[in-house]
Amino acid sequence: MTRRPGRPRPGAAFHARRSRAGCRTYFYPDPFLPGGMPTLEVRGLKKSIDGHEVLKDVSFGLQDGELAAILGPSGGGKTTLFRCILGELTPQAGQILIDGQEVGQLPTERRGIGIVYQSFALFPHLSVADNIGYGLRARKVPAGIARGRIAEMVDLVHLEGKENRLPHELSGGERQRVALARALCVEPKILLLDEAFGSLDATMRTQVVQEVRSIIRQQKVTTLFITHDQEEAFMFARRLIVLNDGRIVASGSPESMMKHPDLFIQDFMKMVLFAEASVQMGPDGSPYITLDGGAQIPVHIPGVRGGEKVHVMVKKGAEAERIEVWHGDTK
Repeated sequence: MTRRPGRPRPGAAFHARRSRAGCRTYFYPDPFLPGGMPTLEVRGLKKSIDGHEVLKDVSFGLQDGELAAILGPSGGGKTTLFRCILGELTPQAGQILIDGQEVGQLPTERRGIGIVYQSFALFPHLSVADNIGYGLRARKVPAGIARGRIAEMVDLVHLEGKENRLPHELSGGERQRVALARALCVEPKILLLDEAFGSLDATMRTQVVQEVRSIIRQQKVTTLFITHDQEEAFMFARRLIVLNDGRIVASGSPESMMKHPDLFIQDFMKMVLFAEASVQMGPDGSPYITLDGGAQIPVHIPGVRGGEKVHVMVKKGAEAERIEVWHGDTK
């Protein structure tokens, strides 16, 4: 059986491959990565802006239903890559394929892409239902079919009874779900999330990330999340693709990447510790986990049971530690 270039050797901790430009890229094994033809494939993408080479031979593929995050420092090329996939920028070299079709010459609206922006980009004068159904109207879908599809989306994102509200009457998390429902309503082949959680308050971000990921997994849509936020990427994605200075420098599951980091990953992820834990139940029935050293951390996950596996991420800041806990079986 042949292996794709750049995929790890079976059983290897990680596999390093040197590109033509001499950049070493680390591919970490992901036992959950499905096979088959990629829904999204980027081949040898190169893009220069004002004489500066922003993307340097970028290649990767996403399988059907995969949730991946493009992660990296500011100026690494994430936004340029996003705009090339979307069709807002034209690369100087390389190909972008969706469901095996080269889409480089197609406008954005014909690429089969749904988009959720950081600002949500909702129409302030339109109701929840009208915002969700905007793409259907633009495609001239018959009114009866459109109403049924909008009702499905309202139910999917748990906004029943709020169909007639305007965006300013919703919470940040609700506006996020309206934007997601609008993107999913047209049944896209690919979903792009552009810093989609960046405008949310930190206190609600973890819950919203989990809600959005759960909805996307129900729909089984291939999703690429562009972010510079390590916490969001770890909570959302099954696979991380790390972009730095216009090149992919690492690709793999969050767990494997943290177990065997190269020097750049060690430096970039130095604020994050990643682990797995089992939920315990207190005498009053409240769930918690115990960290090394004995500290007990409450678990705020609806319906969680004792013995369930959860992922734990500790981000060390200058003044304190921030701890995030989420289900270990939802990735």
